[in-house]
Amino acid sequence: MKKVLLGIGGLIAIIFIVGVIAMKFLVNEELIKDNLIEQAKQLTKQDVTIEGDLRLTFYPQIGFELGKITLFNKHEYSDAIQIEVKSVHAAVELMSLLTKTIVVTNVQIDGLTVNVETLTNGRNNMDELLARLAPPEKPLSNEDIQAIKVTPEGEIAKSEYQFVVKGVNITNAQLSLNNRQDGTYHKLSDSSLNIGEFAFGKPVPITFAANYRTNELTVKLNTSMVLTVDEQFNQIKLALLDNKLALTGKLLPRPEMTISLQGDLTYDNVYKTVKFVGLKLNVDELTITGDLSVDVFSKPSIEYNLAMNTLVVDDWLPKAEPVSTNNGSAAKGTAGLTSRNQQVEVEPDLSALSSVNQKGSLTITQIKQGEYVLDNIKLQSELKDGVFQLTKLSADLYEGKLMVQALLDSNKKPAVFNMNSTLEKVQSEQLVTIAAGKKMLTGLVDVDVRLSGKGLTMTKLKSMTKGTINTRFSDGAVLGINVAQEVRKAIAMFSNKPAGNADQREQTDFSAMEANFKLGGGKLTSTKIDLASPAIKVDGKGYVDLMREQLDFTFGASLAENIGGQSSSTMKVIRDLRLPVEVKGSFAAPSITFDFGDITKQVIELEKDKLIDKYFGSDEDKNKIKNEIFRGLKKLF
Repeated sequence: MKKVLLGIGGLIAIIFIVGVIAMKFLVNEELIKDNLIEQAKQLTKQDVTIEGDLRLTFYPQIGFELGKITLFNKHEYSDAIQIEVKSVHAAVELMSLLTKTIVVTNVQIDGLTVNVETLTNGRNNMDELLARLAPPEKPLSNEDIQAIKVTPEGEIAKSEYQFVVKGVNITNAQLSLNNRQDGTYHKLSDSSLNIGEFAFGKPVPITFAANYRTNELTVKLNTSMVLTVDEQFNQIKLALLDNKLALTGKLLPRPEMTISLQGDLTYDNVYKTVKFVGLKLNVDELTITGDLSVDVFSKPSIEYNLAMNTLVVDDWLPKAEPVSTNNGSAAKGTAGLTSRNQQVEVEPDLSALSSVNQKGSLTITQIKQGEYVLDNIKLQSELKDGVFQLTKLSADLYEGKLMVQALLDSNKKPAVFNMNSTLEKVQSEQLVTIAAGKKMLTGLVDVDVRLSGKGLTMTKLKSMTKGTINTRFSDGAVLGINVAQEVRKAIAMFSNKPAGNADQREQTDFSAMEANFKLGGGKLTSTKIDLASPAIKVDGKGYVDLMREQLDFTFGASLAENIGGQSSSTMKVIRDLRLPVEVKGSFAAPSITFDFGDITKQVIELEKDKLIDKYFGSDEDKNKIKNEIFRGLKKLF
C-alpha cells in the first residue's frame, strides 16, 4: 500500500512538472504584454508603453521580468512622463504555494521615476490618476460587515498564511513634486532602497540613500535600521537607527550643516505611541541625548528627558545682511518706510500651543548669547491645552544663581503671562556691563522680579505689564561718578579748608544699596532707593518711562554721621546738607549733574541767623532785614 501511495505521489509530481513545462511553451508572452498595455490604457485613460520583452518563469519560481514601463502625462503637464520603471523583476517559489508559507523571492525595481505636478489652476496629475484607479468606495452593507471574520476579542482574525519576502531592491529611483501655484519644487533623486529578507516577527535590515533638493535646500541622506513588524501590525520596531544628513542652503543658519540621528524607535499601533530610546542627535557640534515618547492617539502628547552640550545661540541665528543705499534720499525713504512698518504690531500666532501637549526636562551644559554665559541649566516645562508652564529653570550665572518660573496662557486673547525670577549673589559687574554696554556697577546683587501682563507685542509688554522689581547690591561701587569727592568739595567750599587729597577714582563705593521699583502704566517707579557707605549716604526717587525710553531720577547725597568728628561745628552743619544729583535723559545717553546752587541755598538757610546776629545785632527789626536779604540771595542762586 505504501509503495502504491508513493507511486501515485510520484506520478502527480511528474504530471505537475510536465504541465509547467508545457505552459512555458504554450504561453504567448508577446500577446500578454500587448494585453497588459491595452488594459493599462483603459484603466488610467493615459498613454502607456512597455519596451523590451516580457519574460515569464514557471519553475522553480513563478515570476516575471519586464522592461521599461512608461505612463505618460496628459499634454497639460510640463513633464511628459508621470511614472516610469526601467525594469521590474519579481517571483514566487513554486513549491511554497503548496504550503502555508508563501515565499516571494528578491523583488528588483530599477529606474523608478515619479513626477507629481500641480498646475496653476490647482489640478494635480497624481490626484487625477488615483481618482481613476480607485473610485469612491461604497459604504459597507450589513452583509459585508457580517462576512468579516472577527475574533472573540474583536480583532480581525489572524491569517493562516504567512508571507516571506527574500528581499526588495529599488535602485536609481527619483521623485519630483512641482507645484506651479506657489512655485515650490522638491526632488528626490539617486535613491536606493534595500530591504533584507522580510518575515513577520523577525528583524530585517534596511538601508536607504537619496539626494533631496528644493528651491533653497540640498540634502544628501543615508539611513540604516533593523525593522521588526509583528503579524498583527500591533508593534513596529526600528532598532539601530542611524540617519545621516548633509545639508546645503541659504536658508540654513549656516551654509553647510551635518545632522545625524541614532537610537531605537518603537511604534505601538494599538495605543498609538512612539518611543525613542537612546536618542542621540548631532547637529554639527551640538549634541542632544536622552529619551523621547509621543502619544498620538488623540492630541499629540510629547514627553522627554534630554540633555544638551554647550549651545552658542549666536551661531544659530540668521546673519543680518548690511543695507546699502545709493543716495541720501533713498536712505531717508527707506528709514521712513521702516519707521512705518515698525508701528504696525501684531500679536504672535500661538495657535500651535493648543495643538500639542508636552512635558519634560532638559539639562544644558552651557548657553552663550553674546557675552552672556549661563552654566548648568536645568529646565522643566509642561504644555497642556494651550497653557505653557515653565515649572523650573535654574542656572549658574556669574558666580551666582538664576531661578525662573513662568506661565503663558494662549487661550486668552491677547495671551496673558506671569513670571517670577530671582538672582542670588550674582557678580553685577559683568551682568550690568553687558546689559548697559558700559561699566556701571560692581558688587554682588540679589534681584527679585514678579511680573504679569497681557499681550506680547512690544508696546503691550511695556504698557500692560505690571509687578515689582526689588534689587539689593552689597560691597560694590557705582562707576562713573564719585559722590564722596563732590561732598568733600562742598566741605572745603563752606569751611574754608582744603579738600585734601583728591580721590581720582570715578566711582562711589558702597557697603549696601537697595533699589526697589513698581512697574505699571508703562513706568518703572521707584519705591525705595538707598545707598550706604562709610563716607556718605544717598537716597533718591524717580522713574523710568518705558514708552519714551527716558530716565528721571533725583538723588540726595549727605555725609555719614561719623565723618568730621562730633565736636566740629562746621561738620555738624555740613552733615545737614544734601547734595542733589540728577540723572535724566535717554536710556542710551543719560546725563548726571550736581546742583551746587541748591546746596548754596541750604547753607544760606542754615547760617542766616548767625550772619544777621553778627552784622545787624539783635534789634526787633532783625527778622525783617534778614528775610529781605536772604530772599534776594535765594533769587540770585
